[in-house]
Amino acid sequence: MITSRHNPFFKRVRAAVDGDGDEIVIEGPKPVADAIANGWTPIAVIKRGETLAAEVFDSLAQTKTPQGVLGLFARPHTTLASILGRRDTIAVALDGVQDPGNVGTIVRLAAAFDCAGVLLLPGCANAFGPKAIRASVGAILHVPVVNVTARELLDSNIPLYAADAGGNGIEPPTRNAILIFGSEGAGVSDELRSAAKLVGIRTSSRVESLNVASSAAILLSRTYRL
Repeated sequence: MITSRHNPFFKRVRAAVDGDGDEIVIEGPKPVADAIANGWTPIAVIKRGETLAAEVFDSLAQTKTPQGVLGLFARPHTTLASILGRRDTIAVALDGVQDPGNVGTIVRLAAAFDCAGVLLLPGCANAFGPKAIRASVGAILHVPVVNVTARELLDSNIPLYAADAGGNGIEPPTRNAILIFGSEGAGVSDELRSAAKLVGIRTSSRVESLNVASSAAILLSRTYRL
């Protein structure tokens, strides 16, 4: 049992918790078990009071009440080409979405509505950080996620659609397209917005705007075809 925070294995897990490098950490017995059931082989299953001393384990846990189990997994890797190569559905792009909870929730929505993957533009939260992983409820392990630039999207020759309050009359695409969501404050960047068809959500005047994850849930549900 490891009792020191100076131990090399502790430092390795610490780096994975922080979302750095080629490994990630999933917290909780059920999320770890679900990942294993879905075919992911853990590098290590770390137990409080067994693998790590309780106080050392607790310094790694990201929840208020540590659940006693951490799973260390290899970080999934993919490419933009592999995501865009799937033409029977759409890819989701996030532009400056800084809240990791929103990023993780949208990764989960991408799984729910069978999107090809999630493309993260500069300024987005790390999809492999602890809060985003928890919000994805394990979807991060089977939804391809890759960092991209605006130029790569513009050069992809894939039709671009952007969620925008000014969009009217255009339905979201169901295949062979990229649907872009921006931050609540700034929205989609002018560079991408000017190259995209704008897709809006009709709402009453009682609210000014919707949370980006709420907007993604509504629009992605409209892209899904069995």
